[in-house]
Amino acid sequence: MIPLKNEEIEDFFNIPLMPEIVMKIDKEALSTLPIKTVLTIGAISERKAVTYDIFAQVTRGINIEQNMKYLQQLLKDPHMDVSLYAGQALEDIENYFEYHISKTKNENTIHSCLFIYNYLRTGILRGSLKEKYKLLLMEKLGKVSDRVHLYYEMMYYLTGDINYLLESFKKTKNMEHLRLFVFEKLKRQDYKEARAILFQHTKALVRDISNLISNSRK
Repeated sequence: MIPLKNEEIEDFFNIPLMPEIVMKIDKEALSTLPIKTVLTIGAISERKAVTYDIFAQVTRGINIEQNMKYLQQLLKDPHMDVSLYAGQALEDIENYFEYHISKTKNENTIHSCLFIYNYLRTGILRGSLKEKYKLLLMEKLGKVSDRVHLYYEMMYYLTGDINYLLESFKKTKNMEHLRLFVFEKLKRQDYKEARAILFQHTKALVRDISNLISNSRK
């Protein structure tokens, strides 16, 4: 199981509440350059400092997969200080999610599900432990509202069923999920259905917008 400082998770479904995690990396003067640019041309101090940006973005659920790739690149940095900072950021990310999952273990809310979902997306969890967290997330999702787009996003992640994306658009009007649904259809060369879905829902959206404009003028 995952060692966490001076204790281990002995029972996955009865996780002890840990002390609040405080990031150990100093908040140095951060570069205003994009992370990708810093990794390419940044000075040692900038590459060290950007690990804090990565921690902040990952723990907020921003571009998790891409930011974790950046962090893996920093872990292999030839300068020891940079790789040490990256290693500390990785540990801090792990501890952050373990802490919040523990803190919300008795909650059945989208908020508590989000900590598990984002943790899974970091790629830190592997093997049977990853499967246990996926089962825990599925269990929690069975007890929350399906009226928010994140519910469908998580179900799509867990099952790979793209119909959850279309259902999300129908119930929550999430355009990003409609776009992703059509993209997946195109990847599978299902051009006929992709075109039909776009035509059907674009027409409905235009009608809804027209109604809103008309009502606002009354």
